[in-house]
Amino acid sequence: MIGKDVISGDAKKIGVTKDLAWSEDGIFALIVEGADEEESCLPFDSVEKIGDVIFVKAKASLLSIPMRTCPMCKHKNPIEAMFCAKCGRTLEEKNEKIEK
Repeated sequence: MIGKDVISGDAKKIGVTKDLAWSEDGIFALIVEGADEEESCLPFDSVEKIGDVIFVKAKASLLSIPMRTCPMCKHKNPIEAMFCAKCGRTLEEKNEKIEK
């Protein structure tokens, strides 16, 4: 499932699947990276069909993931991350930019 194109109902590419995720209450989802390198969460119940590509019911099905940018390398990390996934820097500083 990782690396598959995500296509909306109007046949436009939304992004590419990057990872799998699930919430604390057991809801399964796909992490989708858009053309602007912004990550979104696609709940599995919003997926229409999976084949060579992943079809979604609507682009609006994607949920924004709050991110924070590493002050060292500018990599976007999930808001709850304590360390940058790219360079390993600690992300606990209060003055970091948080993105929605």
